[in-house]
Amino acid sequence: MPRKSRIDESNGTGGTYGKEASKNSELPFKSNNKSKSQRIVNRKPSNRLTNNIKREINSRDFNYKNETDQFTLDRINLKIVEELITNGDIKSSEIAAKLKIPLSTIQRRRTRIEKSLLRKKYHMDLTLLGYRTAQIFVDVQGGRARETGEELLKKYDRNVVNASTRINSGNNLCLEVVYNGSDELHFLLEEIKSLPLATNVDWSEQVMVIGDNLSGIIRNSLTDKLNHIHATKISV
Repeated sequence: MPRKSRIDESNGTGGTYGKEASKNSELPFKSNNKSKSQRIVNRKPSNRLTNNIKREINSRDFNYKNETDQFTLDRINLKIVEELITNGDIKSSEIAAKLKIPLSTIQRRRTRIEKSLLRKKYHMDLTLLGYRTAQIFVDVQGGRARETGEELLKKYDRNVVNASTRINSGNNLCLEVVYNGSDELHFLLEEIKSLPLATNVDWSEQVMVIGDNLSGIIRNSLTDKLNHIHATKISV
């Protein structure tokens, strides 16, 4: 037999043996043995692992999460929140001195709180520019209170600060407005009364802010939530 033919047979490219090898090479390899990763995934968690997870969950206080950060609202963080709500411009060194906690701890915790829970923004008192403030209450028929509010926001963008829908027995649309004098307010009221869907229009002017309980409400709410979590863990 020529040398070339022997070489072809040895490579499995000629003769009967070569054809059988070619067919067998196309068949997929089957095995009943699962990979190590598959065996780990299919394995049920042990009771010990489950108990560890439960203990980890129960040991947490009050978790706040967002897309960028996460923190646990414990007693120290609650004190920091109280200080920031009372005075948003307070320095971290002042909080550290007041709570007797290292400055680095206050700075780290304050950063997480301000990223996750609190938002600091500037508020301008329009009365300092000579404006007067009032609320206009409108009863809009036909289920179009929201649509009417959006139209008034665009049309009277020099006067209407914000608009919101309401549920009560007298009106379903409230407008927060600013104006320079009684004539400007009267004009705005007459314009709203002329709307086809407006059946009742009333207004009230803010004269003086007596007080603000927002910081106390937030503080008490967070404290109650934290106490409830601790009480639940004790009962369990």
